[in-house]
Amino acid sequence: MHILARSFLPAALAALALVAYEVLRTAFIGDTDLGGQILGFAAALLGVLGLPLFILGAATLAALNGVRRAWQWGRADAPPPAPAHVVAWVIFAALALTVLVFGVQAATERFVRAFRQPVYQGLGAGLVAASLVVFWAAVSVPVVRIIARCVSFAAPRLPSIIDPTRRMGALVWLLLIGFGGSLLVPLVVKAFHTLDLRPARLILAWPFLLVGARWWYDRRTRGRSALAVALSLAMLFGVCFGWAAGSLGDSQRRMVAVDRDTLVAGPLTRRLSGIGDADGDGVSRLFGGGDCDDTNPAVRPGVYDPPGDGVDQNCTGTDLAKNARAFVRQVRRTPPKAHAKHVVLITVDALRDDVVAEHMPKLAALAAENVHFKNAYSHGAATYWSIPALLTSKMPSAMHMGRDQTPVNRELLLTEVLRNGGWHTSLFANVTVFFVRGLRQGTNTANYDTSHYTVHGAKPGSAHLTDSLLTHADKWLAGKLKPTREKLHIWAHYYDPHDPYFEVPDYPATDTSDRARYLAIVRYVDDEIARLVDGLKSRGLWQDTLFVLTSDHGDEFFDHGHRFHGSTLYEEMVHVPLIMHVPGIKQRTIEVPVGQMEVAPTMLELLGKKVPQQYQGRSRTEEILTGRPAPIEPVYFEVFPDSNYAGHQVGLRLGDLKLIYRITENIFELYDLSSDPRERDNVYDTHPEAPGLRALLSGYVDHHLFALGQGKSGAKKPPGSPKKAKAKRRPSPKKKKKSKPVQPTPKVAPATGPGKGTPPVGPKSLGGVGKLQFPAKTSPARPAKAAGKATRETKK
Repeated sequence: MHILARSFLPAALAALALVAYEVLRTAFIGDTDLGGQILGFAAALLGVLGLPLFILGAATLAALNGVRRAWQWGRADAPPPAPAHVVAWVIFAALALTVLVFGVQAATERFVRAFRQPVYQGLGAGLVAASLVVFWAAVSVPVVRIIARCVSFAAPRLPSIIDPTRRMGALVWLLLIGFGGSLLVPLVVKAFHTLDLRPARLILAWPFLLVGARWWYDRRTRGRSALAVALSLAMLFGVCFGWAAGSLGDSQRRMVAVDRDTLVAGPLTRRLSGIGDADGDGVSRLFGGGDCDDTNPAVRPGVYDPPGDGVDQNCTGTDLAKNARAFVRQVRRTPPKAHAKHVVLITVDALRDDVVAEHMPKLAALAAENVHFKNAYSHGAATYWSIPALLTSKMPSAMHMGRDQTPVNRELLLTEVLRNGGWHTSLFANVTVFFVRGLRQGTNTANYDTSHYTVHGAKPGSAHLTDSLLTHADKWLAGKLKPTREKLHIWAHYYDPHDPYFEVPDYPATDTSDRARYLAIVRYVDDEIARLVDGLKSRGLWQDTLFVLTSDHGDEFFDHGHRFHGSTLYEEMVHVPLIMHVPGIKQRTIEVPVGQMEVAPTMLELLGKKVPQQYQGRSRTEEILTGRPAPIEPVYFEVFPDSNYAGHQVGLRLGDLKLIYRITENIFELYDLSSDPRERDNVYDTHPEAPGLRALLSGYVDHHLFALGQGKSGAKKPPGSPKKAKAKRRPSPKKKKKSKPVQPTPKVAPATGPGKGTPPVGPKSLGGVGKLQFPAKTSPARPAKAAGKATRETKK
């Protein structure tokens, strides 16, 4: 009984302490307003976190006790090792493990750059790890002796507080090594300065709590009462575990708090959900998994739903109808008169909308003088999703993308429409894959000189980019650009706000954090865009130029527990600035949400051009010209798994409400942005419009998954997607052997000399002609190809 209590009670107390910390941290500083869900949230954590930690802790203490007895450490008939010797082994083990971890990491980074095949990358890292293990094993004894002598010399009589043969001393050494390492690693290794180490530190704290509880038990507690307390806590953990398994998904507010805002409980819950996966499809009916038919592996959230089969395979509540459209076909009207002659499109990488008003005063002043869309949204959370959606007026999942995740030639970009309409088109950007290939379609001039500055964030490049743009405008004014056109189009991409963040001279950051450096870069970009605008004004181009500024996406600084971009759909990620200068139009602030799909149709109509039929976005020209608000329509945005990102989410904004469906976790988040702009209060459980918004978004999810299932967007195809049919090879027709006509043998004079035979039949024998003349072969494809080439040259 005493042995059981020594394992059960410390394990239960350590688990309870960790659960209490997670509950208090989430309730007071978490990103979700728990409201009246605090008790349910605590019960869920007692189940999904407390029970596994209790079982693991009890097993660990029992195993350590067995190891202790096996090594005869602490028994009366075996003298304990010298304190200095044990300290030396602890220091040596910490040093060896540190070198092993970072050595393998450095080797992996090197082999990833050197080899493309994972088998070589893994083999190289494994060989480095084996070599380090052999090296440390070979030098362990002499190194430990040297460390022990140094320890004995520095402290001949170790005080009991650091004596590792005592339990308190062992706890102190664990604290020093564990927490000291977790604090120093990000400072020493720059590659880790952006990592969120809070979960790792919490995991490191658990062994300390376990050892401390065991030490307290040995000093204070004995007998049956300890075992009774331990069993009572274990029973509480078990009851809460059963309740969480069946009822965790009843509240989406609670689901979000557990999955997103906790440090350890969220990932652990996703692992535990596999317990209730009866059909083995990877999605459980328990822990809010959302499998609507756990007896059929073909039915679960996130799978391909064949249209018109009458079965709801992806658990959205609807079946995709055949020939259904994701968007209403827009009626293309005759465009109004042109309001501008030239067009300049500025995209800024990773620029959040909320930093414009606070940290970009010149850009904020530009918005206050022109057309400002206050609620503009990108349709994706990564550049190669959002920029093509901006230029093709299509959702990212609906586009046909190549292997390099850029639009194929059949996609009609805004730049191509402008080039064919008489503009000299130009692109100024950094030389990343998606700019070098697909997104340069339709450009007469492509300039990537800014790559010397901005690739991998080497140094500030916005000043160089602004200089290049103004020089390009001067060349056009001087008639030096080929082909010569009367109208000028410039698309420029300011890349500096993208991570990693560097220091900009004359723009000091308030501290060394990533967010502070990001804001310093943003101020620098603000001045350079203002200098570009002043340059266009001084050259007399501004009054005839449609100037559009927006961003591809935002960036996250743990606003909702995430870093960088590409994985979520919160406001810091998809809410982007959108400012338009339209000659002759006074300042307007437009509140109705707008998606970047609507930017290209609006620009074309303001330039007097008809919008192509394949563009899905509507034009907002009338709203700009008259000031009357456009009808409110849903704006969709999405992230999906591909070779770079693993998340799968779809969201919409309708009026002030924003709904996010996290497909992988089967979680819904609904926010009223008018009262909750930071998206902390998930009102999905109580808001009266939640069912209608879910039905609207579910209909789009069906189209979204169907589009991904076609395998053209560059994303990973959803499970159950139709396999690509192999093209059948047509049997080649058997060629009939043509009988060769018998050629008459010309009559020649017999040879007169000895050894002479019949002379060969050749040109000289047929009339003495030195070269035979054959009729030129004609191919019907050649004239057409030549005509097409001539047509393209004319378009250019």
